[in-house]
Amino acid sequence: MILVKSALTLTTLLLLVIVINYFSFEQCGRSHLIDVDSDIKPGTYVLVPGAGRDYPNGRRPNYFFLGRMSKTAELHKSQPQLKIILSGIADGHHYNEAIDMRKDLLLRGVDSTVMVLDNGSADTYETIRMYDEHYKHNPVIIISQKEHLFRALWLAEKTGLKAEGIIADGNPYGTPRWFIVREMLARMKARYDILMQ
Repeated sequence: MILVKSALTLTTLLLLVIVINYFSFEQCGRSHLIDVDSDIKPGTYVLVPGAGRDYPNGRRPNYFFLGRMSKTAELHKSQPQLKIILSGIADGHHYNEAIDMRKDLLLRGVDSTVMVLDNGSADTYETIRMYDEHYKHNPVIIISQKEHLFRALWLAEKTGLKAEGIIADGNPYGTPRWFIVREMLARMKARYDILMQ
């Protein structure tokens, strides 16, 4: 009986920590939001983290990918001078996130000369680290869906970057529950990554 109570107490505490952590990222993210028509400082880059691959002929569209591409193209139309960094992972066999994004943006009329490919970032933390290593003196605008964007903005703030974010459209049927659970765990990992750097 004591063992069961201890396990329940530990589980409750862990869940409480995860929920508090989740909402601390929400506060940070909301304070860094802008929109496509905002005044943007010269020298600012746009950073688009990978969202998996696109399935143009598939039955289940990747709404995360499509939303990021749509919002990036919209920003480019409004502010064509901005350089766009497409960041993701290339697995060597099935897909290359940055190349997939580039192909989609070309079809949407984005000028190829403003696109920079980063094929070496396996997750959001690595994407932010890559930006810090190569472009840290330039402000950055991150484009992603709200939940993921808030994590990226939190990581950018903790890394010392001048970052703002633009929310991309997500799943038109609402954010899946599995994505919220995944994001809660990803935010715990993000805090761990920052503590260990």
